[in-house]
Amino acid sequence: MKRIWIAAILGIAAAHVAVAQNATVAAQNASCAPSGGLTFICGVANPEDLVLVPNSRWMLASGMAPGSGLHLVDTRAKTVKNLYAAGAAARADKTKYAMCPGPLDPKQSLLHGLSIRPAAAGRFTVYATNHGGRESVEVFELDASGAAPAATWVGCVLAPGKMSFNSVAAFSDGTLVATVLITPDKSFEDAFAQRITGVVMQWTPGSAGFTPLAGTELSANNGIETSPDDREFYVASTTTKRIVAFARNNPSKPLRVAQLKEFGPDNVRWTSDNRLITAGMLDNEPACGGAPKDEKGIRCPRGYVVVTIDPKTMAVTEVARGPATPAFTGTAIAMVSAGELWLGSFNADRLAYRTLKP
Repeated sequence: MKRIWIAAILGIAAAHVAVAQNATVAAQNASCAPSGGLTFICGVANPEDLVLVPNSRWMLASGMAPGSGLHLVDTRAKTVKNLYAAGAAARADKTKYAMCPGPLDPKQSLLHGLSIRPAAAGRFTVYATNHGGRESVEVFELDASGAAPAATWVGCVLAPGKMSFNSVAAFSDGTLVATVLITPDKSFEDAFAQRITGVVMQWTPGSAGFTPLAGTELSANNGIETSPDDREFYVASTTTKRIVAFARNNPSKPLRVAQLKEFGPDNVRWTSDNRLITAGMLDNEPACGGAPKDEKGIRCPRGYVVVTIDPKTMAVTEVARGPATPAFTGTAIAMVSAGELWLGSFNADRLAYRTLKP
């Protein structure tokens, strides 16, 4: 009889656990329900930047939270997994990255801006700015030749002094350009006042480290991208709402400027039709007291705007916009894949996507 009672009690306990687990799953599903015209993939901490793996269904997302890592997104199946977690593969390339002290601890990785370049058939080099454990650009080899891509850490380039990188882009010869949003002697208050706060820094393979490019000083240097012919690069100045084009061989002054009106651009990428695409948060959000004036202001739920830019004329074309959605704040990047618009965020615990109307 005692055994029967024990079995009954255990059965009741198991039932309560199952009910509790089901309730937790239901709550998680409810919190991840579509909102504001967006559908979500949850459980991705601060996916600040996105890059598409060329000619594939795959997309990479950074993780701007401690240990969030480098994420692989299946844009068809709408699933995500971590590519750089505990036990991740590492193979130091001491020839290219001789000054790198060693592999990045996945538990400390705090990845911000991303860049991807083709390396060989089915292989790519991925660069990621990092704030976890060290200020650096971390380098990964992405093998996309199999059923699903796999990443191996191969090296890093440290940021000099007390500098902190925001975004990174690469030229075809391996030269890197990275933005510093706010140099150590400046502040966010300076940035919101549209004073000069940042700069672009450059590293060439074989050199000791990054050096500043005179003439690229802007207010809140943010996203950065290089041109397909390696002749130019483009920098987002968030607080002045500009995308600025520079010549690689003479970056001493801007070549052209795209002036945006309603939002400060964050990251910048290429589209499949050779336009630049950028996104950001709507300034005129009444519930937030208007345009952001401090760090608190940029974390208030704001609508988003996505535009493309003609790199030759700098003409701006709106692609999409959406309302403030408390479940998804801090829009920082937009990418288009198979007729869908994907959004990343510096502040959310999820990725967002929606159908892009023709």
